[in-house]
Amino acid sequence: MTATRFLLFLLAFGATVLAQTRMIPHVTPVNGNFRTSFILANAVGISQELTLTPFANDGTPLTPVTLELEPFETRFQTTPELFPEGGVSHFMIVDDDQINITVAYQDAAGANSAAHLGVSDTQAVRWRIYPGALDDVLDGIAVVNMDDQSRDIQVRQVANDGGEISRVVINTLEPKAKGLYLFQDFDKRGDAYFEIFSEGPLALTALRFSTVGDGARFFWETAAAPLPQLVETGNMQPVITGQTALNATAGEPLTITLDYLTVSDSDNAFPADFTLTVGDGDNYDRAGAVVTPHADFAGPLTIPVTVNDGVNDSEVYPLQVTVTAAADPRIGRTAVFRNNPTYGISGRAVIVSERLIRLEQFNYNGAGPDVRVYLGVGGRFTNGIIITDSINGVPRQNATVELPLPDDVTLDDFDSISIWCTVFSFSFSEGVFE
Repeated sequence: MTATRFLLFLLAFGATVLAQTRMIPHVTPVNGNFRTSFILANAVGISQELTLTPFANDGTPLTPVTLELEPFETRFQTTPELFPEGGVSHFMIVDDDQINITVAYQDAAGANSAAHLGVSDTQAVRWRIYPGALDDVLDGIAVVNMDDQSRDIQVRQVANDGGEISRVVINTLEPKAKGLYLFQDFDKRGDAYFEIFSEGPLALTALRFSTVGDGARFFWETAAAPLPQLVETGNMQPVITGQTALNATAGEPLTITLDYLTVSDSDNAFPADFTLTVGDGDNYDRAGAVVTPHADFAGPLTIPVTVNDGVNDSEVYPLQVTVTAAADPRIGRTAVFRNNPTYGISGRAVIVSERLIRLEQFNYNGAGPDVRVYLGVGGRFTNGIIITDSINGVPRQNATVELPLPDDVTLDDFDSISIWCTVFSFSFSEGVFE
């Protein structure tokens, strides 16, 4: 992929110039699948007071909590003990940083080791995270919008050469609201990393936990690096990320449209801003965006396509089309039986498929010895193809009769049908498929 160019610059003194707040960006819900607990330690020899400002998940401020720790006291507390009011999603810390707070994240069953994290004291408009092996672990983040206005939170996957692979808006957060996200919307790649960013400052906790093995829930912190503002210059290159299932019939035209594609492009509206180019390939003819699979072809067809957002082309995407063989033109042909008043024969025969003939509105009084249905060529049925047992003795009136073809018979082997008396080698009634 051609790397999209990004101009990075430091605002004033860089990513950490933002006013910093000591906080815990993530507290798990009480009685959920995971749990949060806390270790508070007074590191000095005098009593210290600590004020915690909690928030609900949507950013609503809750009642502040004030604590006093004795000299060198260490206190272990659960979430309900620390915040009796309940509903706490994250909180900020007001003190002189002499009280150390360690937060432990653990599976609710408590059988596996917890991740122990310190206080977050950095906010940035952009963070970078390197994922684990996503077949073995899950990577997730808790992100808090520290701005005073609503902000879109975006995640982009970036190749190691700097080219953007794709991006999504994971949430729109109100001021001081928190969102959770697992990195499951992207390809599992070992040569890429993630960036989480917004137009305003974000606080972030990144956790990873194991998924291999029964009940595996070992947690640990993922290093999240604060970065300067991302300023995008020029136009983002669009990326075709997927397609709808497409089917076609051999010999019949199919028009390729943008509606069949899924495209990622953060600075253009799809499909309004886009045009489509369809390329040439094997086993089909093309006129513009109309492709016609060859009449003798059946199977998977690969068609190279690109999109353009008005400035940049996407990389070529191999559009997949499943082509089925064209229906035999003889299917649907009808043979009208010659009326025979003596035996009361009338009606018609229809070629329903390559393996089935159907008698419709079929009349026959059941008379005659050893009467069967024969297939022939050119109206000749001597030594013809027998497709039924004897049908005499069973009168039919406006009947519908399904007649499967023998396994060794194809549509190439006949063009006529007869109600044939085998004893006298005589056709009681016949018709030609037209």
